[in-house]
Amino acid sequence: MASRRDLKKNIYYIADELLLAALVEGVNREVIFEAVCNVYDLIPRISHTQPGNVKGYYKKLYEDLDKEIQAVSDELNKIA
Repeated sequence: MASRRDLKKNIYYIADELLLAALVEGVNREVIFEAVCNVYDLIPRISHTQPGNVKGYYKKLYEDLDKEIQAVSDELNKIA
């Protein structure tokens, strides 16, 4: 399944970009590090899909990813 592999690569890329946001002056690094850890925790969830509700499972995964990205975005908007 190439799509799972691509999804994992994309999540690693997003986590790396979020981690770079921690280098911004005046940002709360603890919030960003917590969000990055939560993004990395999504990786094992990709490999163990719930049978019977695959579409809903990945929808929830994307919602969780968006929630963590939004947390970092909100933190960056506080200093702007």
